[in-house]
Amino acid sequence: MAGATFILWNDESLTVNSSHSQGILYDTSRAFIVSGGSVNNLYAWNSSDVNISDGSVGHLYAQNSSTANISGGGVSYLSAYNFSVVGVSGGTVSELYAYNFSVVDVSGGIVWDLYAQNSSTANISGGGMSYLRAYDSSTVNILGGTVEDLYAYNFSVVDVSGGIVQRLHAYDSSVADIPGGSVNILITYNSSTTNISGGSVSNLEADDSSTVIFHGRDFRTAGGLVLDGERVLGTGILSCEWFDGTRWAVNIAYNEPTATILAIPELAQKPFCVKYLRMDFNGDCKVDFADLAIMASSWLECNLVPQSACWE
Repeated sequence: MAGATFILWNDESLTVNSSHSQGILYDTSRAFIVSGGSVNNLYAWNSSDVNISDGSVGHLYAQNSSTANISGGGVSYLSAYNFSVVGVSGGTVSELYAYNFSVVDVSGGIVWDLYAQNSSTANISGGGMSYLRAYDSSTVNILGGTVEDLYAYNFSVVDVSGGIVQRLHAYDSSVADIPGGSVNILITYNSSTTNISGGSVSNLEADDSSTVIFHGRDFRTAGGLVLDGERVLGTGILSCEWFDGTRWAVNIAYNEPTATILAIPELAQKPFCVKYLRMDFNGDCKVDFADLAIMASSWLECNLVPQSACWE
């Protein structure tokens, strides 16, 4: 009935093709939002599954290992908590927040703002995005698609191996690895570290105590830039050859004296991550005891209300 609230339990399934004020999913239940369907507030708990192929959802809350897949339609606000998984292959999501080891995979559609927090992972292989912000040891992998502004804070890790990033901002001890893809403007701050071994970075601004390291061979300078051993001093054009023989150049527009830019000749290509793994919580491209320790640190945590429901 239009305007009503629906509640799904166990393995129940519902196709939503009319308007609802609220929907709640528990256990392994599933909801399909199709043409004509709309839900103002939709809550997915436990291992439930939400699929949106059309229609609209105002607020979607995915919690405790639940799954949300958006292939069409629109979601105004989406929050994923506690190992939940969000897949966006189409449609539009205005604001998307990932918390507590959640995973977001964007292969298509449009996400206006994505916030990855608390060791969450965002994998971008397609689609378009205005703002992507990574906080608190989160991991961002850019494999394709387009991101207008990417911000890395608080020990987060960013890997750009494909796609296009218009502006990449690295802050607060974050680490950015660029073995491929395209970055138009790279701006580094604080104690961040950026490694560049492939792809293209058009413009670089190195601020504060940040470190930027170029890994290549046959380095050359122009426009007032100077190589003092491995240290790059001043501003101007730095060019080198990547390991596949591609020649490439960057305009170093700003090089603060407290920043460090290095050009390190490499005789052979260093190992790089082809695809990050879902359970790779520390972003080192392998699943081992370190990842198990991270998962175990949250073992038996429960946010259900009342608390007595946690262990039923």
